[in-house]
Amino acid sequence: AASHLQRLKSTPGIKLTICVDSVAASGGYMMACMASPGQLLCAPFAMVGSIGVIGQSVNVQKALENFGVRPYVFLGGKNKQPVGMFGDVTKDGKETMQVMIDRIHDSFREH
Repeated sequence: AASHLQRLKSTPGIKLTICVDSVAASGGYMMACMASPGQLLCAPFAMVGSIGVIGQSVNVQKALENFGVRPYVFLGGKNKQPVGMFGDVTKDGKETMQVMIDRIHDSFREH
């Protein structure tokens, strides 16, 4: 959504006004950052910002194996689910997840 607002704002003659009533965090923060200069309007007690990016996953593979359960996961693409609920958590999978989280965090910081 923020990229759509950015394209709209870059249209000649368009001034983009963003209004925040209560909270604009994460994606809402990115959209608020797209406002034209002087056009971000917030309610007096609105919270605007982002404190970071988090990605979490619970892996139950070993617990299931203790009960004789072997889940099967079929994916389309190597990085479709680098770390998930089922399957072994590999060093490569953890590194891929960290790169993805860092990329998202960098994107927030650039705005």
